[in-house]
Amino acid sequence: MLQRVLGISLAITLLVGGGIAAREVMRPASVIVDEQRIALEPGTVSSIHARASGGLPFGDGLHWQIVPSWLGTMNENGDFRAGALTGSGTVTAQFGSARAEVAVTVTCPKEARVSGVRFTVACGRSADVYVDVIAYGGAPAAAASVDRDADRVARDLGIPIERRFRVYYLGSRQGFTAVVPEIGRSFSAAPGVLESDAVYIDLADAIAIDQSQDPLMQTEGALRHELVHRLVRQLVGYANVDEIPSWLNEGWAFVEESSQTSRLKMEARLVSASMAHVGKLPSLRSLTSQYEWNDRTGLIGLYQYYAAAQATQFLIDDITLTGLHRILKRVRDGESFAEAFGHSAPGVNFGDFQDRFSERVAALVQTYPGMVASPGTPYGPGTTVIAYGLTPNASATLKAMGPIERKLIDDVDAYGVFVEYIGAEFPVGDYQVTLETEGRTLQVAARR
Repeated sequence: MLQRVLGISLAITLLVGGGIAAREVMRPASVIVDEQRIALEPGTVSSIHARASGGLPFGDGLHWQIVPSWLGTMNENGDFRAGALTGSGTVTAQFGSARAEVAVTVTCPKEARVSGVRFTVACGRSADVYVDVIAYGGAPAAAASVDRDADRVARDLGIPIERRFRVYYLGSRQGFTAVVPEIGRSFSAAPGVLESDAVYIDLADAIAIDQSQDPLMQTEGALRHELVHRLVRQLVGYANVDEIPSWLNEGWAFVEESSQTSRLKMEARLVSASMAHVGKLPSLRSLTSQYEWNDRTGLIGLYQYYAAAQATQFLIDDITLTGLHRILKRVRDGESFAEAFGHSAPGVNFGDFQDRFSERVAALVQTYPGMVASPGTPYGPGTTVIAYGLTPNASATLKAMGPIERKLIDDVDAYGVFVEYIGAEFPVGDYQVTLETEGRTLQVAARR
């Protein structure tokens, strides 16, 4: 077995006849580590055996240093416990100025089990990816997808990824609600969080996604959404992330989530405009607290994301992405968001930005009411039909005329919006869609 030895000299003073001799005898001493390198999987333990030459006792003088620090932990007995992430680094035994180093690799496991859920595992460039055995896609494909989306989100935000992270794909709701608390340990979620389909657990630096609730395209959007939260937290730091208003944190995440889906972008813009038109658009000040954000459920729990996305886009349009970075870096350095805004964007008044929000959102649409068709649905091919600017809660009749005829009678929602999907239940072909409400008729062409 190879040994790592780095020597120093210990000065030993000789006592002669009760006095101190006028000379010192220099005896070489060193720290010796029996292991040259170790490799182990996340969460497992391997012992590292360190000793001093000549049998000298360490006492309390032996210290361990792990680089990078997240690689794992050491106890007083020399047991190294690998951390949660794969990677490589060193463990150094230090005794005075003597040092001995061990190369450590935390390897990618093939399988893992968390809270009774069995995962296959693949480790890409950016992340360690755990895929529930009952989820679709498989771990290698998921890891490749995570790498692509992580690269795209980092590029879009202009924030490079500084360290690895974990992603868990769950194949059942039961598995999701069991694994999320286990990953987070002390993580405590507001009621809406465990009811969601995806979550970023910042203390654990892990993303969990419930694939059983969403089709593949929405799962990919959910990953991009949570990656934004992770990168914002990385930039401003854990201690400062609560300074970021929720409308920006969640709005930026939604902008990125919908970046590959024109239908979702269109729906968010029109729904927000309708909310402003009927006087029910939440103010930015009401969308600041993450605790209040997480407590909202139902339709407004969805529509707040739509509104926040418009605010985020307005902000980037007004001060540029570079200006937003300046704000976030000042928040990282300890300033409040309002202070950082004032110092970083002197040409834009933060109060005015908030006060003019509803007016600017209403101006996203020139004519009210209206109805449009956008390719795609949340569930696959088809068309999404969106009517907006209607009387809230009014009764409406929608008719689709084409290869088949369909009629739907329902109420406009509380924000003046009526949405219908021409999806898999409709035969392929062209349709004329008509909406009648309160004596008004709106028409649009759609294709399945």
